[in-house]
Amino acid sequence: MPSDLSAKNRGARKYHSATPSSIRAVNRAILLNLIRLQAPISRAGLSERTGIFRSNVSEIVDELIESGLVREKRAVPVGRGRVPFHLYLNDAGFRVLGISIRPDKTHAAYAGLGGEIQNSLSFATPKTPRGLMNELRLAIREMRSWIPDASGHLFEQICVSIPGLADAARGRVLWVPALPEYSDFALGEELEKLAGAPVSVDNDNNLAALAEMWLEDKSEMRLDNFVFLEIGDVGVGAGLILNHEIYRGHDSTFAAEFGHMVVDPSGPRCECGRRGCWELFVSNRATWARCTNLEFDAARFEELIQSGLSGDRRVAKAFRETADRLSLGISNIVLALNPEVVVVMGRITKLWHIIRPVVEGVRMRSGIKVCVRPARLQTENAFLQGAVSYAVSKAFAQPNLGW
Repeated sequence: MPSDLSAKNRGARKYHSATPSSIRAVNRAILLNLIRLQAPISRAGLSERTGIFRSNVSEIVDELIESGLVREKRAVPVGRGRVPFHLYLNDAGFRVLGISIRPDKTHAAYAGLGGEIQNSLSFATPKTPRGLMNELRLAIREMRSWIPDASGHLFEQICVSIPGLADAARGRVLWVPALPEYSDFALGEELEKLAGAPVSVDNDNNLAALAEMWLEDKSEMRLDNFVFLEIGDVGVGAGLILNHEIYRGHDSTFAAEFGHMVVDPSGPRCECGRRGCWELFVSNRATWARCTNLEFDAARFEELIQSGLSGDRRVAKAFRETADRLSLGISNIVLALNPEVVVVMGRITKLWHIIRPVVEGVRMRSGIKVCVRPARLQTENAFLQGAVSYAVSKAFAQPNLGW
């Protein structure tokens, strides 16, 4: 016999079954995503690709047109026969704002339903969150002047990328190493009051991974499970996509902190308090230290890259040593997660032709293969595009029918 407590918990739990309206909502998300990926496409084409009855497709498409998310246009006649009507996303039907907070500069951009950035601006990142809110107020006011047809609320969704830990479920900044005053700030709540639109807050590499996934979707090379790595100047960031969704851990606060994976317990002390963290051996600062005794200079690191591109053997050797340590960490990740792909972003990828043979020779046992490749976007664009992509994704998300 179960205990009274377990019976009580079991009775308190709510289970949901599918209803005609929930099935319709799922089909709506499927059709809208297919229009995003396959436009121009006809109603008949949607029915053929999905197996949904034509009458049901037409009802949902009519609803999407009425809501302003989709537009329909007569195709150009070719020869004889009936001329079909093609469906496209209506870019103006779902306007979003993406914000990327970096230690030195903050970038903001707006986009339509297609997710392509239409215009952007930037400003020096304030040291305090209140200063940030003042700057964002001015930025939104300026963007409104760019969009003459805007009425009421300017944006349907807003997403903010931060270089640190976020409580994504509550839209709260937890910790930003370079901006300590931002810790424990209710950024989502405050920005929602300011802009009048729902706000999401997430880690920058989670969002960069999402941007990578969306680019793959559009090329019909869907990625469902992959690891995204950013090799930065002083650390390693990461994002993890599982089953085509960002994985943030059980409490939506962090996951995939691979930069703090210990690879040498007797190694140098990391800022996290432990010794021998992976990022100490593969960051740009680590590569710099293999070439010179000078203090790391982020701006001059580009000169190091150019030397490597010009054939400097000493520099090439340093990057290969970094690649070997990169390979070591990737092998640990692969054995733990068995991803489809490991995507690498950062300035180190400019010398991919030099480090590729070492990285692709991941320290694995025979028979285990993994694809490791550079990211499609450069670092300066990935975080902002990721914020935009996440905001837009809210329009395409399937309803939550779990229990």
